[in-house]
Amino acid sequence: MKNKKLGHLKYTRFTDLMQKRSIPYLILFITMMILALVGIARLETDSNLLIFMPNHSPSKDIMDDMNDIFENEDELIVLLHTGKDTLDMALQEKIVALDDTLNTLPCLSYIVSPVMNGEFIDLQLIEGLSSAKKHQGEWKIFFSLFADSTINRQAIDHIGKILSDTGMHYDISGTAFIQKRVVDIVETVTTFLPLIAIFLVFLIFRSQLMSSKATFLAIIPAFVGAIWVMGLIGWLGVKVSIITAIAPLFTLVIGSADGLHFVSHYLEGRQEGFNKKEAVARTLHLVGIPMVITTITSAGGFLSLLVMDTNAVQELAYYCAIGVGFAGLATWFVLPLFMINFVSFNQNKIKKPRITGHFFQKLWGWPSIVIAVVVIALGFVGFHNVQTDFNQLSLFKKNTDVVQSAITITDVQGGSMPLYVFVQNKENILDSDLKERIATLADSLKNFGGVISPYDIMDGILDQPGMRMMRYFSPERQILSDFINQDNMPLKHMIDFDNEAIKMTILPAEINTASLKKLKDIVDAVPDDGARIDITGMSYIMEDLNMSMVINLKHTMIVSIIVMFGLLLITFMRLRPSIFSLIPVIITSWFLYGFLGISGVHLTVISSLIFSIAMGINVDYAIHLTSVSLELNSVERGFEYAVRPIMSNAVGLALGMSVLFFTPLTVHRDVGILIWVSMMMSMFLSLTLLPTIMRWYFELKKKTVENNKS
Repeated sequence: MKNKKLGHLKYTRFTDLMQKRSIPYLILFITMMILALVGIARLETDSNLLIFMPNHSPSKDIMDDMNDIFENEDELIVLLHTGKDTLDMALQEKIVALDDTLNTLPCLSYIVSPVMNGEFIDLQLIEGLSSAKKHQGEWKIFFSLFADSTINRQAIDHIGKILSDTGMHYDISGTAFIQKRVVDIVETVTTFLPLIAIFLVFLIFRSQLMSSKATFLAIIPAFVGAIWVMGLIGWLGVKVSIITAIAPLFTLVIGSADGLHFVSHYLEGRQEGFNKKEAVARTLHLVGIPMVITTITSAGGFLSLLVMDTNAVQELAYYCAIGVGFAGLATWFVLPLFMINFVSFNQNKIKKPRITGHFFQKLWGWPSIVIAVVVIALGFVGFHNVQTDFNQLSLFKKNTDVVQSAITITDVQGGSMPLYVFVQNKENILDSDLKERIATLADSLKNFGGVISPYDIMDGILDQPGMRMMRYFSPERQILSDFINQDNMPLKHMIDFDNEAIKMTILPAEINTASLKKLKDIVDAVPDDGARIDITGMSYIMEDLNMSMVINLKHTMIVSIIVMFGLLLITFMRLRPSIFSLIPVIITSWFLYGFLGISGVHLTVISSLIFSIAMGINVDYAIHLTSVSLELNSVERGFEYAVRPIMSNAVGLALGMSVLFFTPLTVHRDVGILIWVSMMMSMFLSLTLLPTIMRWYFELKKKTVENNKS
């Protein structure tokens, strides 16, 4: 009679099946876990910063054209601190020996240093490239190491050891070095942080479930989902990048929501006297369909990121959606299997949690509405101050070796992250008028940092006494062509006579949205007169990505709202509860965007992920509260059932993602901050504003029924 009263007879077939087939299902589960672990063992990391590259970028098109002519090489800038105020012979010999050793490395295409033909020289024409400079009373030695496509993490470690063996302190910068450091961090994120995150989630869930056994069961689906998705990535042969490394973290903390709801309601059923099978059936009756919908909405939140014009983000969307889907499947499959067959709870020892969440009820009514209005107003305050700076160095916190080395090199050299001016003439790249215009441009660009112009180097070469004589007998073009075709001539990597093109390098002291715009304005202002003059670089490609962020974010939000509204309609089969459930989600997302402007957290390709993810998570709270309230026809009773799982999940998720605060990457820190803000705001609105609206809905519904009767 108990079953009929509760209306969950339709789930008894499912529970019977879980009991009868328990051993085959257990074997299937163990087999899947072993396969997943084997896949995880096959995982490889990907350090390529080009993962951030948008699929459509004007700056990328320019760089592709430039790289079609000039070799696409990574430049490592090395600054050696000699600790000496004179360039004595012993020091010069040490620099020459270092140059000889580095030249033996197969991963380096060529080296620019104060060493030429095995001798240390003071050649001013290459001072802008890499040379010896006296800075604050100490001689600094620069090496520019141009690496080919074979450069890897082990090669950079080997270069570091060679530099250390000189006994001189050194700083190093460049895209290849940054990529190497990214790999180090990604390995830490994928190895240790998920374990710490799940431990923190465990502690929060334990405080609400009052049972270690119950808490362990609640997080099993998320843990299984994370292992399965990482195993899948390993079997597919996809490399783990700085972005996809977050997928297991999101799966762990987001996928734990349904497990918590399931175990909470199961324990309540056991407290009320139901046996194991009945408690599982009762739980599925109350939250089974909402769990399916919340899994779909969370996955939908990730999949809405597919509108982003970046392959890396789209890749993350797929794997996070799959991971959350795996966690949802594990909630339906693994939890009933274990709870019916292998796990028992003593009904007398099931404790009620100390924190009930009833203090939220004190804010029902006008207080919750007033607070919601204030939150919306704060969103307007920060709306116009959102910043989108994003480049290689902004990935790292200021106290990291990457940033500190870049600062030191910039202080001495003028800059550490190269940009490029690509010039191509229709006829003659040595045209005197073009050279004059580029010389004027170079002078303007020197106000922003170091400039390495091939024209300046060519003029320096031609002004040498021996070259002056040759100019009487051979054309300038022939002299330069013969000179740069010699071995170890850096100039041949900056000028191409066959394609009538040059590549000028800029090392700006600052790289941000404002400085990049100024540099581009200066380059665009140069009269072209038939020549192509463009500026590009990885920083510009990332800037293109930033500029598309707001538009993409709007599209993502619109897609998410439409998808979620459709799913809510399917769940509730009623228009007004579906609309009401979206209100906390929309307000939270609006405040989150305004928070970017208030806090100074930048809108980047990674922080923008939080909006879609947060919407997928936040709507889960609304679905559980609204669905149970509609099922029991009471907001108060629905609140009693939903408040503790919602609180535990919000705090547990935020605390679990707090592990990202401890990585050296600012983008991970920003994700942690935004998750905290999103979860706390969503929890508050779902437990105060939504019950206020739903209570009004039930009162209106009651009056309508009474009017129809009269």
